[in-house]
Amino acid sequence: MRTAVTVCLGALLLAFTPSIASAQKKVHVNIGGGPTFIADDLGDHFGTGWGPAVGVTFDATKNVSFQFEYAYRWFDIKDDAPFFGATRFSANHQTHQLDFNLVLGAPAGSTIRPYAIIGPGMYNRKVEITEYVGNGIICDPFWYICGAYPIDAVIGSRGGWDFGFNVGGGVGFGIGETAEFYVEMRYHKVWGPEIPSNIAGATGGGNADGIYYPLTFGLRF
Repeated sequence: MRTAVTVCLGALLLAFTPSIASAQKKVHVNIGGGPTFIADDLGDHFGTGWGPAVGVTFDATKNVSFQFEYAYRWFDIKDDAPFFGATRFSANHQTHQLDFNLVLGAPAGSTIRPYAIIGPGMYNRKVEITEYVGNGIICDPFWYICGAYPIDAVIGSRGGWDFGFNVGGGVGFGIGETAEFYVEMRYHKVWGPEIPSNIAGATGGGNADGIYYPLTFGLRF
């Protein structure tokens, strides 16, 4: 019992000794945020988004790490988005991102640390139509509906989990012994669902794939 207590006290002392802990630190936390740009058809519907990101990175070697990251992003509707003849239309797009990444770069603690990042992820994407005045006919996969609907049924939230991946890179600038400020840009590709049409004789409405480019500014400890 006395040996166990001694070991525990020694471990705590080691954890709170900066000169030793900084040299052996294997786990890092990052907190950041910034704008997210979108492209292709999704970019015709929604404008530049924003939101925070937080992650935990585990160093495997001095140049290879594994990261788990969560990010939330909000996108407002564009003024010239396709409304299908609606006289009043308001909507937004939200994403919850869970990524599992491989990070390759200079060792943590470097004064200037360029790195590359790549990995798969799951994305919970939601489109929320908050206001609608029209004839009830909408066919657009990026609103997650295609067909003729009762007018009061158009308003609501639609979406779900989709698979995707991300690739990009960044640069970290050392602050003190264990922290850094980083700037990062990534490409995210998300494969969305196929939205079928409920109009008799019509073909499917298409898929809701999305491409996102988040630019993130943050701190890593």
